Amino acid sequence: MMSPQRSAATRAKPGYQKIIRTCEIARSKYNLPYAWVDTCCINKDSSATLSEAINSMFRWYSDAWICFAYLADVTSSPLSFHESRWFTRGWTLQELIAPKDLVFFDCEWEFRGTKKSMATHVSMVTGIPSQILDHSVELSEIPVAQRFAWASTRETTREEDGAYSLLGIFDINMPMLYGEGPKAFIRLQEHILAEGADTSLFLWSDLRTSQEFTGLLAPSAACFREMRSITAEPSFTQREIYLTNRGIRLKLGLAWDAKTGLAVLPVKHSFGTTGTPAGVYLRRVGLDTFVRAQPNECTVASSERFYTVLTAVKCLSDSQSKRLVNHAMSIVAAREVSVVQVEPHGSWDPSSQLFYGTHTSAFIGYMAFRKSRFPQFAVVLFFQDNHWSATVVQGDRWASIQENFYSHYNYNRDELKHHDSMGDQRLAYIKGPHLTTLTVYLRINRLTGRPYIEIKTFDEIASDFNPEVS
Repeated sequence: MMSPQRSAATRAKPGYQKIIRTCEIARSKYNLPYAWVDTCCINKDSSATLSEAINSMFRWYSDAWICFAYLADVTSSPLSFHESRWFTRGWTLQELIAPKDLVFFDCEWEFRGTKKSMATHVSMVTGIPSQILDHSVELSEIPVAQRFAWASTRETTREEDGAYSLLGIFDINMPMLYGEGPKAFIRLQEHILAEGADTSLFLWSDLRTSQEFTGLLAPSAACFREMRSITAEPSFTQREIYLTNRGIRLKLGLAWDAKTGLAVLPVKHSFGTTGTPAGVYLRRVGLDTFVRAQPNECTVASSERFYTVLTAVKCLSDSQSKRLVNHAMSIVAAREVSVVQVEPHGSWDPSSQLFYGTHTSAFIGYMAFRKSRFPQFAVVLFFQDNHWSATVVQGDRWASIQENFYSHYNYNRDELKHHDSMGDQRLAYIKGPHLTTLTVYLRINRLTGRPYIEIKTFDEIASDFNPEVS
């Protein structure tokens, strides 16, 4: 089991007694010829060996005849068991769940119980259902978000280990890349998506972020803290999810929030025992591109859904989020002017009167308006390189362009001739009944320097009427 000859320096090292006592108990009480201890049985100097060990550890624990958990901070006091740091460490989650038989020892190597005998206490401390602890329910039957919730309050010394310590919990194998930082947790989620279609992965809330928009993937397990009691809804069809170089490709039904223009992505899971269907907010930022909106909360998913194919951005940096916010186009319209259509649907926020562009590449869209007894008209908006261009199309010409909107402006980009770098400009002068007019402007806010669209009503009878300067 081990060499009897050890130097004084070796015997003085922290953890040496743990190795000695593990071997003694394994031999004397369980008649086992071998013992494996993580602190000395993994060659951490070899990246290949370390990667193999981390990817295999859950299986090793599961296949072991018995496992020991040495709780160095647990004394004879009953309360000390519940307060042990062992229950707060990231790596010990799989050490708790994987073994069929697990024995707890306190700081004096006194027997404190088994996972089976202590299941009620362990479940209360960790939030892990007793059915998982006694292996009467398979891990694969538990929603992804709930499994992440078990790790949400656990800590690791290295940031990457927050992901690597969970590989066995999700039956995932992936290479270790120490130094990748938060990308490790993103990679873990990508591997989970590649293996299945559990959309509870998208059900998280980040209370620490200051970003208004994020990607669809969570930055850490801490974001799943409130998802311990979610349940999967019955489903007779399998959702298709694809990882692409643009993001996460989904084909599903979206609900829409009329007040904010946000889409609601239903995740096919419910909150707790209430059966309330859960969802998350999305903001459209392109023809088929969406980002996570209001990432600090989840919402209720409506039953009224419109099926579509969409691409959700995986990750969104703080600077990209700010770009979306800072370059949203404000639309200031006279009260009697109403919005009748927006393309792309979901780019317009009625509550803040903002039309969102994109965080990358280019974006084109329109807002169609109506005022009683005036011809219908549309403001066409194009965003590229942090600047907006615009034009107004009205009447029959708009009706002919609208049907083939994207192809028309793909070949006629020069029609978007009003650029925000040119200062205040009149875009259109629309005649109505009784010498009234609508005038559409592209203006620049003098305080912020940001462009905005203004739609004003004029009465030509007024002696001071001059739409060029109003």
